[in-house]
Amino acid sequence: MRAERSIRRADICVLIVDLTMGVTAQDKRIAGLIQKARKPAIIILNKWDLIRPKRKEKYAAKQVVEEARARIFFMEYAPAVNTSAMTGENVEKLFALIETIQRAVQKRIGTGVLNRLLRQAFESNPPPLAKGKRLKLLYAAQTRSGGLQSAGAAREKTPPAKKHLHEFSAPEFVLFVNDPRLMNERYRRYLEARIRKAEPYPGLPIVLTLRPRTGVRHV
Repeated sequence: MRAERSIRRADICVLIVDLTMGVTAQDKRIAGLIQKARKPAIIILNKWDLIRPKRKEKYAAKQVVEEARARIFFMEYAPAVNTSAMTGENVEKLFALIETIQRAVQKRIGTGVLNRLLRQAFESNPPPLAKGKRLKLLYAAQTRSGGLQSAGAAREKTPPAKKHLHEFSAPEFVLFVNDPRLMNERYRRYLEARIRKAEPYPGLPIVLTLRPRTGVRHV
């Protein structure tokens, strides 16, 4: 499928939404593919010049973004900007967002800081019980930042005919826990939000990988 191939090849995906039509089923499908591929993303809300006169200026921009986000709630990590390809309004913000994401991919959270913030997250809002058991955190570490892969790493993973040496990767955090099956999606989103308080990672999805305890000490 062309869209999937393009998303896989992209460093940063830009989802363009036509504001005169709103977020369509096709927009949501493409957004889902971007999320599944764990790609950095920006949402462009185009034709803002046609929508703005119909809204109260004071509230219009915020309302438009909130309405779009409500339809693509699963891409909350992606910044959104109202633009007009016709007038050029706010187009410069797109390039500013790209630069922001490029800086964010280099950020890492120290292991000590990460374990402290996750321990506090577990203590302030304990995981729900599941069949009489509760998820427990033993140890956590960031195993991958969102930075560009090295040429050597790319060569190891990619056949010569399909090399792509500048691939962004989502920041990944490995959590060693008592039983990964006790994690539910709601609590996963909660932990992601707590991580973003320490390091926002704008435009970048966060990957939480859970592994069972294998001689790992409790933090």
